[in-house]
Amino acid sequence: NEDDIRTIAEWSTDLMYQRLLRRGMVYPGSIEEHQGWFADMLKGEEMIPFSARRIEDDRLVGMLVIKDIFWQARHCSFFIGIGDPEARGRGYGPDAVRVLLKYAFLEMNLNRVGLEVLNYNEQAIRAYKKVGFRHEGILRAYAFRDGVYYDMHIMGILRGEWEQLYDQPSITYPPPTTSGEG
Repeated sequence: NEDDIRTIAEWSTDLMYQRLLRRGMVYPGSIEEHQGWFADMLKGEEMIPFSARRIEDDRLVGMLVIKDIFWQARHCSFFIGIGDPEARGRGYGPDAVRVLLKYAFLEMNLNRVGLEVLNYNEQAIRAYKKVGFRHEGILRAYAFRDGVYYDMHIMGILRGEWEQLYDQPSITYPPPTTSGEG
C-alpha cells in the first residue's frame, strides 16, 4: 500500500541498507521513484514483490522480490532487504525466505531459486546457508566500494533439496474420475 512504499523509500536513505541490498551505486530514491518501480512490477510477470511483516503487529520490516523468472527452465532469482534496522538479526529474513521458497516451489512450480550476495554481507550468507542455499560460484571483483573490489557469491537451492530439507513431499493429486462424477 501507499504507506509501505513511503517506508521503503525512507529505507533507501540508509547507506548501510543500500550497500547490503545493492551491488551498484547507492543513492536514496524518492517516493515517486519507488511508486513508479512498484507500478512497473505489478504490470508484468517479470518481478513479484512481497512484504516481510511482523506477526505480532503487522509492521513492515522488509521486502522481497522474485525476479529473473524463466518459466521454460523453471527457475528464478530473488532479493531481500530487511529495511527496519531494529528488525535486522532477529530472524525475519530467513523466515521470509522460507515463505518465498514455499511459494516459488509449490505455487510457481519452479525447480531452482537463486540469489547473489556480496561477500562482505556475511550475516546474509550465513542466513542463506541456514535456510538451505548452497554456494555455487563466485563472480570475482564484482562490486567496487570505497576503493575495494568485492566478490559476488552465487547461491541456489533446488526443489528436491528444499523438499528433503523441509520434509515437503512432491504434491500429487488423485487422478480424475472416469465415471463423469465430480
